[in-house]
Amino acid sequence: MFASIKHLRALTAPLRARAPHVRPPANAVNLPAARFNRPFSSSNKCAGPPRYVRFGVDPEQPTNVRRWDGRTKLLVGIVVVGGVYYVAHLERVEETGRWRFMDVSPRLEARLAKASHEELVAEYGRQVLPPNHPITRHVRRVVERILEASNLGTVASSEPVHGHALSFDPAGAMWPTAQSSENVPPTVGGKQWNLMVVHDDKMVNAAASFGDIIVFTGILPVAKDEEGLAAVLGHEIGHAVLRHMSERTSSAKIFLILASILTIVGLDFGLSRILTELVYDLPNSRMHELEADKVGLRLMAKACYDPQAAPAMFIRLAKLEGSGQYPFLSTHPPTKQRIEKLETLLPDAYAIRAASPECAGLSDNYSAFRDAFSRGGWRDAPEGGAVWGW
Repeated sequence: MFASIKHLRALTAPLRARAPHVRPPANAVNLPAARFNRPFSSSNKCAGPPRYVRFGVDPEQPTNVRRWDGRTKLLVGIVVVGGVYYVAHLERVEETGRWRFMDVSPRLEARLAKASHEELVAEYGRQVLPPNHPITRHVRRVVERILEASNLGTVASSEPVHGHALSFDPAGAMWPTAQSSENVPPTVGGKQWNLMVVHDDKMVNAAASFGDIIVFTGILPVAKDEEGLAAVLGHEIGHAVLRHMSERTSSAKIFLILASILTIVGLDFGLSRILTELVYDLPNSRMHELEADKVGLRLMAKACYDPQAAPAMFIRLAKLEGSGQYPFLSTHPPTKQRIEKLETLLPDAYAIRAASPECAGLSDNYSAFRDAFSRGGWRDAPEGGAVWGW
């Protein structure tokens, strides 16, 4: 279909023969042939190394990188300094092996304890039962037994409390003296604890924080007997031994810094409060309760009480509380979960009690409540106390 190159050359040969051959004149100047190509890059040996140039950036900056503004520097500084401070104040909980942030010193704990005690006296002082009341004497006996068995200190001697008329007594009537227990953590023998038994049948609660142990009479029907009361008090003293209040005080500083960072970058909008509540406060509160259950079981077992009284007490408490609250929105773990965990810890607790020479020969059934009170209910206090019955 296409003519070959040889055939085309043959056809165009006559035309090439007719074309005149033009010679350049003798005086023509020979010019160098024009070059239309140029190198892609310069070969100048004096030029510096190639560099990438950003358009729209200040050329006076040698690195062509924008400097951090003041807010960015502040955030980076807070993160770096805060991270170093956090790591430097990590400690391991001896009783459970958990790592936690703790920067509350014993001296600060002493100040917090004093403030907490004054608040308790101001709020419940008029309802505190006198030291010679049968209920107070009974509760005190259980508390002393738990404290002395684990070398956690003693209960300070106290005088009757009459509401707001009570003031701080440097002699140690309601608050330990500086010479005896100031700056003494709850895990060291020699600490003095303040015991307050509050006449409030509607308050089903007990608590121990720093140097105070407060018991409301409403918890006594749930405790049922001395061993049940030992389970309650062992749990609350466990919170103090584990320094949970100091841990929460330390953690509050962290979230205060995080809230400040979110505010600086303009991303707060109440987010810090929600995250603090759902991500830290509630989960850690539930974890603290489980830790206190574990330590409290050990404390009551070492004091020769029957460990089985702890899950039995929580079974009674579960019937009283009922259900309906979402676990992840609660400050306490589900009671069923606590009972199951306590039952798994019973063998170790019985081993602790069996290893204690003080527990040899003791009966598993205590009847202190029946010995202290009549079968019909509480007797009148010697100084005009009210009558309770369950």
